[in-house]
Amino acid sequence: MTYFEKNVDGLPVFKLEGKIMGGTECDKLCHRLMAVIATGHSHLVMDFEKVQWMNSAGIGMLIQCVTRLRRNGGDLHFLGVHDRVGHYFRITKLDTVLKIYDNMNEVRKKLQLTY
Repeated sequence: MTYFEKNVDGLPVFKLEGKIMGGTECDKLCHRLMAVIATGHSHLVMDFEKVQWMNSAGIGMLIQCVTRLRRNGGDLHFLGVHDRVGHYFRITKLDTVLKIYDNMNEVRKKLQLTY
């Protein structure tokens, strides 16, 4: 898994690629997400357009971030979740808990951001 981050409308956006399977890369991403949360950001966006697959370790990392953000009045917003990963979210019922959007405009609308 690789990722890069950018800022869109004041929101940290993390674009992920490959497989989220735990390990060193997943740990680095988790530490980076926690560091961004610690700077005061209460909403983060994860772009899953190029994520091929994820396992339970990847799911655990995401749930940890969602929990921390929600405790601080924020949330983790997901974009571009395609069928393979979306299927995993559905069978684990995570699609009922996670905030999943088709595009960034939907996130802007939800958060009432102007652009």
